[in-house]
Amino acid sequence: MFNWNAILLVVLTICYVVARSYIENEHAKKAFISNDEYLASLAMARQCSAYDLFRCSGVDWRFSSSKIETDFSAYLKTGHIPHYVASYVKRNIRPEDVKSLRRIIRLW
Repeated sequence: MFNWNAILLVVLTICYVVARSYIENEHAKKAFISNDEYLASLAMARQCSAYDLFRCSGVDWRFSSSKIETDFSAYLKTGHIPHYVASYVKRNIRPEDVKSLRRIIRLW
């Protein structure tokens, strides 16, 4: 007739996958998102580089090209993201973009 052990195993596996997905989504909502993750997510969503985002944010703030170049060079050396870039990225990012980057990172 029926193999109840196999059916129970399948049901438990499905419950485990659903519960794990729910817990990860809840954790992702509460998790801290760094400026680096915001920058990477927006760059991936727009299919551009971090440099392009520095340029766009600098144009919004009406900064000179030399200031943008200097800030980008400092970012490459130290990893420090200037406040105007972080502000621009946070204003223009969608939550779905950050979630998709986190899913990709989790697969690695």
